[in-house]
Amino acid sequence: MNRLLRSGLLAAALLLVPVLAGPAVAAPVLAAPTASTAPTITARGDIVFLGGDPWAPSGPLGVTVRNTGSAAAKGFFVLRLPVDVDLLRGEDCEIVRGTPRTWLCGGAELPAGGERVYRLTIGSSASEPVFGVPAWGAVAGRDAAGVTDRFTDFRVNWPDRTSLRLRATADPVVHGTTTVRVRVTNAGTFDIGGYSLFVTTPAGVRVAAPTCADRGRMVGVACEVLRPNVLGDGVTDSFDVRLTVTGGTKTVQVSLAPTNRYTNKDTVTTLRLNGSGGSGAGDATTPSPTGTALTPSPTATARPTVGVTSSTPGAVQLPRTGPSGGAYALVGAALLALGAGLLVLRRRLSRG
Repeated sequence: MNRLLRSGLLAAALLLVPVLAGPAVAAPVLAAPTASTAPTITARGDIVFLGGDPWAPSGPLGVTVRNTGSAAAKGFFVLRLPVDVDLLRGEDCEIVRGTPRTWLCGGAELPAGGERVYRLTIGSSASEPVFGVPAWGAVAGRDAAGVTDRFTDFRVNWPDRTSLRLRATADPVVHGTTTVRVRVTNAGTFDIGGYSLFVTTPAGVRVAAPTCADRGRMVGVACEVLRPNVLGDGVTDSFDVRLTVTGGTKTVQVSLAPTNRYTNKDTVTTLRLNGSGGSGAGDATTPSPTGTALTPSPTATARPTVGVTSSTPGAVQLPRTGPSGGAYALVGAALLALGAGLLVLRRRLSRG
């Protein structure tokens, strides 16, 4: 009788094992290694900071090519650039046909354990100014036989947004000319590599000096004065703009550009030109003239980031993969019924 009872319990346990066990997990399939020559030429790229002309900022890129082999070899590297970034100057670089935005550079003889640093210049080709957007390029070492190492990323930083304060005063108009004295102060926390000043003039007013930029962006609307010099944080850039004035009192607007670069509001000044002169300390409420406001075009491709937040309403949850409460209740009921049946069977057999 006891043997029958133990056999029944063992059968019940075997039946319940699949219920309590979790889902089956297939064993990982390991791909068979392929025989290949280990790369001995490696390449690493430095971080790039774009600066200078805010409409077409550029910056240096250093690429270190190293020969990790035991014999001398020619060291090449493959360069990949992100969208809206182009190679402006490179040492022995050629475009790789059939592969967009990719160049093959280098080729110098490197001794065993030797290295060489290549100096390149890359620049933004976005149609509108871009600020505060990072992107990533990549480089990989290659030997003369075409054996290529894995690609490693390097970061490209567009200029950050900052604070730039504008002040301007105008001398009285004398014999049809006046001088606007401009003071631009870098109120940010880092150096900037240049900026533009727009002088919007009505009919009867013309900018005589300095020379207006001839890039087709503000022709017919305003004079664009380029200031390409590096302006340190806290430093003030002072210069004069000479105007010719005819036809009585005129209103001229002076503004910093690109407008989407600055975090402060005192970047626009309105001046009234007459015989008594005019001044402005920055007009925060003066709107930009039609056609002069530029909006950044976030066309630079930044590396996507993936985040997980448990507090997001309506977040999609993964299906439950373990045994649920209902499964445990079912197991308990089955055990109870089995135990009662075995008890009744034992009593009947004892009476018989």
